[in-house]
Amino acid sequence: MDYLVLTQTGGILRPFGIILGLIMNYIYRFLEMFGISNIALTIVLLTLVVNVLMIPLTYRQQKFSRMNAVINPEIQKITKKYEGKNDERSLRMRQAETQAVYDKYGASPVGGCLPALIQIPILFALYRVIYNVPAYVEPVKEVYEKIAIPIMNATGASDIMSELISTLSIRVSNFDITNINKVIDTLYLVKSGAWQTVSDAFSSSPDVVKAISDYSGQIVGMNWLPGGLSVVDPPLVLSQGIAGAFPGVIIPILAALTQWLNMKVTQRNQPQLDTSTQMGSTMSTMNTMMPIMSLFFTTTLPAGMGVYWISSALFRTLITLVIDKVIGKTSVEEIIEKNKDKAAAKAEKRGEQQAKLEAYASMNTRKISDIAKANRTENESVADKSNQKSKSSAPSGKSTKQSGEAGGQSISSIANMLKKRDD
Repeated sequence: MDYLVLTQTGGILRPFGIILGLIMNYIYRFLEMFGISNIALTIVLLTLVVNVLMIPLTYRQQKFSRMNAVINPEIQKITKKYEGKNDERSLRMRQAETQAVYDKYGASPVGGCLPALIQIPILFALYRVIYNVPAYVEPVKEVYEKIAIPIMNATGASDIMSELISTLSIRVSNFDITNINKVIDTLYLVKSGAWQTVSDAFSSSPDVVKAISDYSGQIVGMNWLPGGLSVVDPPLVLSQGIAGAFPGVIIPILAALTQWLNMKVTQRNQPQLDTSTQMGSTMSTMNTMMPIMSLFFTTTLPAGMGVYWISSALFRTLITLVIDKVIGKTSVEEIIEKNKDKAAAKAEKRGEQQAKLEAYASMNTRKISDIAKANRTENESVADKSNQKSKSSAPSGKSTKQSGEAGGQSISSIANMLKKRDD
């Protein structure tokens, strides 16, 4: 898929874009086996696959939400206890008491945030894939290519395309008539009813006119949505009044409703928000704004994004209900009990690390230098003995392992050595 390498998805999103693009390509090819060549249905199935793949993250997030219903009241008490106290000691005490609550229940303060953070690059990459389908779906690219090649060979093509980009309000960056990928990107954003305008602009180039006549109908079919809509067109054509609003207005309305439903289902097991606090007020505002934002974005973006928005909210809601059903068979107490051993190990590790940091902090430079020197001498002695022993009775790999173990023990012995020297 050479075109995929040149896609606009870059940076951290690139690997996600490549994987999602491959999945979408295979889904489209699978549908073609049944005579279905439709981008909208491909978007729905891709959204389903992505949400299914993210079930482990969703499960973890919902399990944390169940526990948070028990944890949150105690955290709120600590917050009120130290409200207005910003001195260093109070901040440390607040942090320690908060961590102690999470340790008690075998949870982590980032337990609910981490799965959501992992999903963010996936969702952004999915947006890029859906917004630029020909870059990832080879059969779609091939159809647009049959129009792009004659256009590139037409006389005055660069000036004509520049004028069309302006006339048709096509958003494309760094257009280059010599780059077939850029030409395809531009043609993909041509609205369904604008192909005649493109044909008229190239009326002096018979090859272009013929290509548009032969393949524009196929392109319109690939992008078809019920009600005569298209995945590449905005759902509302405000310049046409009521006639341009229906049935496209259904998409932003469904996007807002499904987003609201998903939030209600996801948060129904959460404790009641305290709107008097800053966090509670922020969350309440977000719960109101998210459906409104969904309504706005799906009104202005191509309808394909609305299809993704609606299907994603629906699939998330259904998966949430199924996971709740599974988790519902396990009480919060049982979940906490299972997490206790893991939490105890983490707490012990944190305690050891804190003790080492405090020990190092209390050392002066001379002591650290002396202890490090003594420690190196001890390690070298242990290593020499291990090597001699391994030569006579063990394979060489064993010697390396013993030496490594001795080195690993040396760090924990520093604090004891320091104590003996001080005594």
